[in-house]
Amino acid sequence: MIQRFESNGRYHNVIRYDKLLFLSGQTATEMGDDISSQSRAVLKKIENILRQHGSDKRHILHADVYLPKQDMVQPFNAVWDAWTEKGYEPTRACMVAALGRPQILVEIVVIAAIADT
Repeated sequence: MIQRFESNGRYHNVIRYDKLLFLSGQTATEMGDDISSQSRAVLKKIENILRQHGSDKRHILHADVYLPKQDMVQPFNAVWDAWTEKGYEPTRACMVAALGRPQILVEIVVIAAIADT
C-alpha cells in the first residue's frame, strides 16, 4: 500500500511504500546563507521527518545531494561525515546543479527503510 504525506498540491514531502520511505528534496534556506549551517539544518530536518515516520538516520539507504557550486562539496562533506554513524553510511550521489532558488545551498533527497520494531 502506498501512503502519501504532506502534500502541497505539486508533490508529497514523504511517501511510504511497504517498509520504505521516500523523502522529497529537503532544504533549509531559513538557516542562513552558508553551506555548513544549511547542511546541518537539512540533516536535522531529515532526522525529524524520519523519526515521525518510524525510521532514523541509521536506516537511510540512499541519499542524493545537490549543491550549486563545486567548492561547496568539501564543507558539505565535513558536515555529512560528522553526522553519519560509522558503519551506517548510505549509498550516496553528490551533484553540482542549479537549484530552485539562489538561497538554497543544499538539497537532499533520501530513501530510507522503516526501522525494525
